[in-house]
Amino acid sequence: MSTRSPQPSLLTRRRLLAVGTAAVVAGTAAACGQGDPSGGGDTAGGPDAAGGSGDLRAVTVGAIPIVDVAPLHLAKEQGFFEEAGLDVTIESTSGGAISFPGVSSGQFDVAFGNVVSMMVARSQGIGLKFFCSGSTTTGEPGNDNVALIAAPDSGFESIRDLAGRTLSSNQLANIGDTACRQVMDKAGGDGGSLEFMEMAFPDVQAALENGQLDAGVVVEPFVTPALEAGMVAVSWPYAEANPELDTGGYFASEETLENDPGLVRSFREALVRGLEYAQQNPDEVRRITGTYTQTPPEVLEKMKLPRFRSEFNLEAQEELAETARMYGTVTGELSVPDMFAEL
Repeated sequence: MSTRSPQPSLLTRRRLLAVGTAAVVAGTAAACGQGDPSGGGDTAGGPDAAGGSGDLRAVTVGAIPIVDVAPLHLAKEQGFFEEAGLDVTIESTSGGAISFPGVSSGQFDVAFGNVVSMMVARSQGIGLKFFCSGSTTTGEPGNDNVALIAAPDSGFESIRDLAGRTLSSNQLANIGDTACRQVMDKAGGDGGSLEFMEMAFPDVQAALENGQLDAGVVVEPFVTPALEAGMVAVSWPYAEANPELDTGGYFASEETLENDPGLVRSFREALVRGLEYAQQNPDEVRRITGTYTQTPPEVLEKMKLPRFRSEFNLEAQEELAETARMYGTVTGELSVPDMFAEL
């Protein structure tokens, strides 16, 4: 996807018509691709395009408070959005079950979400598309921001040991369980033998200590303290699923992409600056994560970071989608390239 210079304008907040998306994300928690939304004019222009005085345009973004969205917070703090003519408000969500219907209903103009949630939404005919990637696995087991952990006395050493066991993911029919099934299949096991229960990331370690489950998916800033407490990393599911797997990204409704592409281009250009800044300044990623999560400084210093880039790896997405189809997470028609908007 190409990027253009931001074209800010003074526009009032526009809200999308509500659509029925609750069913889409009830079982769920980036990057340019093919597809060229069209049909609407570019409403963004210079500071006075709408006859205004050059005031910033208000944009509300839904984002789960994990390290993956550090570039978004950095872009705001560093003034990249303001320079693009945008006044960005970031609202915390618990995951795709909030962000996907939030964008469809107009609660959020833009949101961060994981790729499997988008697959589910698109397969059910919901008009949402990614316009920029947000987080990517490092591709390095042992040095990634997502781990499948188990209790120290569990005896589990690899994902093959978890056949028939109960695992947790922060949302069911989502990227966590899908990636684990993909890794199990790649290891020669049966991904369908894994049982999953829904559990928030902060609760996984205690549940393992209490024997409520056998293993659980956690993301930073919860990976590092869990390992330091003696938990064992049985697998690094995102890194092992595909070393080029982009796990989440920023999306908007097709209506916004078609009728207000200038807004999305301006937002994307500022966000790309944030992604590049984050990739080049890991200490800033750690610092900013501490401003929107309750993470102790000693954990921030040691936590593992994902890669940050703006473009999606389509091959990795196709492979993940195949697993999602195989295990019934995606049941409708899905064109992976159509998940991504081109601006």
